[in-house]
Amino acid sequence: MAVFSQLNEARDLLFRERKAPAAEKSLGPLMKQAKSFSAEEQRALFELMGLALRAQGRFVEAAELYTQVHDYYQSGYCAMLQGKTQAMQQAWSRVLSQRQNHWCVSLYGLISGQLRTVPTIFQIRNHMESDIANLIAANRVEYLENYLNYVDFLTQVNLEAPKFAGRALMNAGWLDRAGKYLLQGQKALPNDPEIYFHLGQYSMASKHLKEARLMLNQCLLISPTYRPASDLLETLTDHSPETH
Repeated sequence: MAVFSQLNEARDLLFRERKAPAAEKSLGPLMKQAKSFSAEEQRALFELMGLALRAQGRFVEAAELYTQVHDYYQSGYCAMLQGKTQAMQQAWSRVLSQRQNHWCVSLYGLISGQLRTVPTIFQIRNHMESDIANLIAANRVEYLENYLNYVDFLTQVNLEAPKFAGRALMNAGWLDRAGKYLLQGQKALPNDPEIYFHLGQYSMASKHLKEARLMLNQCLLISPTYRPASDLLETLTDHSPETH
């Protein structure tokens, strides 16, 4: 259990502070002791270090760590982010030999434009947004475009799918693409306060402050206790510059 508690500092650096190099550095001493850890402890350590390396674009190193602890989904994921189709397929075939309905079979279909499965509502919720963000970060534009072509289909399974896509694109700074999907999300779930919050964020980023106020107020009309919307609304002032 001591190892797991020591991983918390690196998790905070990686996920809260977005400081992947610092997280990698904090894990260094534990990596030197890894052979003395239990299989469970070693897997947790290697997977966290893999994420820290992946966040820095060091996919080959990350994949090697994942392979050592038999995490073939993540090693294949690193191959995907490098655009190495054969290595990705080899890794994921090992996953599918154990779990035929694993997300990787749908993910491969999405990025290749050859989707032949119907993912579950929970798979879409758990993976879609991070997949899009990771493809953008790795500049795998062809994979990304193939993935986005399936948003309408995925919406038939999970009505939040366009929201996930729009949020990922917006957070990556792709405002010119994000708006379309956020509006689709509003159409799919017109009573979802979160979509109006994101439309408010999008409008603010686009310098359309009147529209931002409208969206944030609509969010609060549906859910008066939605604190992120009220906090963001407070940052808007009547003297802020605005475009129409």
